[in-house]
Amino acid sequence: MNSESEASRQDRQTELRALLSRRLHFMGIGGQGISALARLAQTTGATVSGCDRAPSATTRELAAAGINVTIGHSAQHLQGQEALIITPAVLALEPDHQELVAARQQGLPVVTWQELLGALTRDYCLLSVCGVHGKGTTTSLLALMLVEGGFDPTCVIGAVVPALGANYRLGQSHFFVNEADEFNHNFWHYHPRLAVVTSIEYEHPEFFADYEAFLQAFTRFIQGMDLSERWPLPPTLVMNADSPGCLELRARLGRWAGRTVFYTVAAEAIQEKTEQLTSITVKGESPLLFEAHDLKLEGETSFRVRLHAEGSQGAAGQARSLFGGEKITLHVPGLHNVQNALGAIAAAQSLGVSEEAIRRALEGFRGSRRRFEIRHQGPLPLAGRTCDVILIDDYAHHPTAIAATLAAARQRYPQRRLIAVYQPHMYSRTKVFFEQFVEAFDEADIVLISDIFPARERDTGLVHARDLVVALAQRPHFSGEGRQVLYGGDRTQTEAELRALLDDGDLVLIMGAGDIYLVTEQLLGEGGQSHHQG
Repeated sequence: MNSESEASRQDRQTELRALLSRRLHFMGIGGQGISALARLAQTTGATVSGCDRAPSATTRELAAAGINVTIGHSAQHLQGQEALIITPAVLALEPDHQELVAARQQGLPVVTWQELLGALTRDYCLLSVCGVHGKGTTTSLLALMLVEGGFDPTCVIGAVVPALGANYRLGQSHFFVNEADEFNHNFWHYHPRLAVVTSIEYEHPEFFADYEAFLQAFTRFIQGMDLSERWPLPPTLVMNADSPGCLELRARLGRWAGRTVFYTVAAEAIQEKTEQLTSITVKGESPLLFEAHDLKLEGETSFRVRLHAEGSQGAAGQARSLFGGEKITLHVPGLHNVQNALGAIAAAQSLGVSEEAIRRALEGFRGSRRRFEIRHQGPLPLAGRTCDVILIDDYAHHPTAIAATLAAARQRYPQRRLIAVYQPHMYSRTKVFFEQFVEAFDEADIVLISDIFPARERDTGLVHARDLVVALAQRPHFSGEGRQVLYGGDRTQTEAELRALLDDGDLVLIMGAGDIYLVTEQLLGEGGQSHHQG
């Protein structure tokens, strides 16, 4: 970076940091990330207000915390404000939004919440978790491990963590933990000292032209990590050695200045794995490798951990068992959650968190909202009848995540009929990954597909939910007895269809990143707690 661009960046950082003590209006404040930042901005001296198009649990919690939240949008919201804070989707979907127009007419700064968070974290030793899958769970676990270990971190997480009681935490130390999202190059605003990369495969086709552009975004993010002399912690990259995209990223980084730590749950031949990892770290570095072994996924999710320190020329050195060789048991099921836990373990160990604190965090963790969240288990009243069922909400919206979540459900509850209710998220994602979606549901007995949730897109006729239903129904798996694929229609119709389907013993997995969680809320009736994910 030349001196002129560095000076420009420093000037921008100064401007942004100055905003943290001014009057800020957060548009779309009900979203998870932006709401967490709004709460933190309160603590920096900012006067915070916000608005959203619909009420939610999040907007109610913000109002209870003393933030002036208005339902609905209006240019009048900008009166007396000194900056407008937005989500990037607004710029893409509604560039002529009345509040944007009003801010520009008044000469107010318009800043994405990610850019403002980047400015807020510059004085911290930032620990960021990125990747296509598992960001929220891994970030939650790492945050809780630091809390248990007495590191007292500040945290911003993309989901409410029941153990924290919120999607953020205000700490008093120099550590800051955050979830770093790749969409819109949002994570380029962050410059972490330690970064966890959980997985890399093509995602966000509405923004990234192809996989090459996607991988390049991660490359630039890692190249922008904090390499200063400010912290005793060396610059550290923690990577999932079971993700081909992660290995490709590390190879691209070449002679990267920091240290690399890997983790694996699939190293049947550890010698070959260590040789492969040594070959891509280029400069003679001997990376550490955390391995989960002795896995159990049926009925319970447990594993043991050992640490491999490589010998010369990549030869496997002596493995050391962690946690006294005892197994770790997780409340959240599935191989993917073993991966998430191991990534957090590798990061926490790199920071010096004690094994005892790490174990307490792991075994006390019962998930985050809408991450395999068991919303109901037992008798459920259904218009004149009662069914004994389990209802689980999950944020899965990419084919890989859907397949992993269904596999986890099947392993944890092998005897139950598994009903998958899925709301496709965005037309572009459904179209680009169509064949992968068709292959993602084979663990389910019944699949109920609702209409596509548009999110930040408009329907241009690319694809319809019915197309997915037709293709799924042609799978050999769904020609078996008792198996079927159904089109649910809109969210209300999908709920009605599900009510008619339910029977004693059913396990229902309700998946998607849109508003499909409201089906669960309606099934639970007045007692349901809204768990909206923005």
